[in-house]
Amino acid sequence: MKESSVDLYCFTGTGNTLLAAREVADTLRKGGKIVRILRLEKGLRPLEENCALGIASTIAVFSTYPFVWKILQDLPEGKGRSAFLISTMAGASAGGFRAPLKRLLEKKGYVPLGTGEFLMPSNYARTGPDDGKDKEIIEAMKLRAACFGQELLDGRAKWKEGTPLSSFAFWLAGKKFPWKFMARRLPLAVDRDKCIQCGKCARLCPVKNIRMGTWPVFLDHCVACQRCMGFCPPGAIFVEGKNYRQYRTVEYGELVSEDQRK
Repeated sequence: MKESSVDLYCFTGTGNTLLAAREVADTLRKGGKIVRILRLEKGLRPLEENCALGIASTIAVFSTYPFVWKILQDLPEGKGRSAFLISTMAGASAGGFRAPLKRLLEKKGYVPLGTGEFLMPSNYARTGPDDGKDKEIIEAMKLRAACFGQELLDGRAKWKEGTPLSSFAFWLAGKKFPWKFMARRLPLAVDRDKCIQCGKCARLCPVKNIRMGTWPVFLDHCVACQRCMGFCPPGAIFVEGKNYRQYRTVEYGELVSEDQRK
């Protein structure tokens, strides 16, 4: 990576992607780079001179969220700057994020350097107690993320190619029906006996799917990022008919901070 600094834009649901972004950023800083981790959902800003671009987001529906794609359409012109991708997932990606993003970056004038894809614990349908596997998965991610950061520094990073399913995954993620299906599969509700009416769920929702009245009201365009459930202080938001437990790897204050470092 030839640039002296990096603007690393990150969207994280319950913290997994932010953890990975921080690990990569720490390695880049050790290599002498200035790295700013910025909230992707807040939009993009013009890049400074001699500044590379990093994108970090969750794999969802084998691609990423429609609102993330919408924001990325407004990428500033690359003018030959380096760019890289960090993504986290609990399963497979099918290339539905990295392949179309590479095309977009090249169209905007960036030089795609590499992709870091990291397995992390799932934030869906968690029932039993943590048996230590989450920690093992996160520690393995940290090692791989540090290696990816060093590969970026050394010029050894590679942008993984897509798969035969990449175009289909990208197309699918841009449609409404998979997100509707996810919302029906994971119908959210509020336990009014637990709710403290703090409004954090509404403030965190990246697509403004929660309207705060006396109680949170869920609208019809949820993307199942799990923020509202994961960060509800008393655990009042739940999936109807299920006994799923909360999952998050960072705290609310970290998620909303303009400084996304630790």
